[in-house]
Amino acid sequence: MKTIMKTSMLLSAALLATSAAAGVRIETVTRDIKTLAPSGTASTTLVQDGAVRADGGHDGVMILKAGKMLMIDDKRKTYTEMDKATMQAVAEKAKAAMSKMQEQMKQMPPEQRAMMEKMMKQNMPGAADKPVVFDAKDTGKSDTVEGRKCRVWNMTRDGELIDEMCVVPFSTLAGKEDMQKTFTELAEAFEGLASAAPNGAAEIRMRNSVDGYPVRSRPYSNGKPVGTETVLKKWSEESIPKSMFEVPSGYKKRELPQMGGM
Repeated sequence: MKTIMKTSMLLSAALLATSAAAGVRIETVTRDIKTLAPSGTASTTLVQDGAVRADGGHDGVMILKAGKMLMIDDKRKTYTEMDKATMQAVAEKAKAAMSKMQEQMKQMPPEQRAMMEKMMKQNMPGAADKPVVFDAKDTGKSDTVEGRKCRVWNMTRDGELIDEMCVVPFSTLAGKEDMQKTFTELAEAFEGLASAAPNGAAEIRMRNSVDGYPVRSRPYSNGKPVGTETVLKKWSEESIPKSMFEVPSGYKKRELPQMGGM
């Protein structure tokens, strides 16, 4: 009887450990569409127990967990922390600065104002004119990317194609994580911060409305692909140390910079 109970307890512990430790590693690479030559280093995203760690291959990473965003600067060994309220406050300050800038532009000579409006329209669509309309549409077409059959979606801004995504259902990807729920929460967290940019929140909502995970993304400009694409190279289930979702020991907290004039 003791042997049976002991075996049962060990099995239960193993199952619990497996359930708690199972995470997902996602690796993507940006490459030339024609030559397939990679551009820069690969990006890695780790997901476990609802927490997300995104590493773009530079000096820092972003961690999102429990409704908080941590921006870690490995070069300076510092980090900043934001919750939803802080993101909203930053967005409101940025909006106020943008409004102030638009008021100042009204006082500029016509030529200078036209130049500023052109720059803003190129870099921040909607900043200098009426809000734009974003839309995500399933084209009904299919393709195959890195061995995965995917569905083609078009992202448009005022009817103009800005991104083509080929997506797969989350159910076809490995892992016990509820990835769709996790990425929805991630998008919602960024939505408040993105609202600082004109139409930023609207663009995030558009991308989040796509039914699936993009295994390929091709940015477009003036109706043509820009020449590069971002593709999913690896999606695997593995055990991820909890320390990967924590601030490294010895790193100092840095306060967010005050929003000044633009």
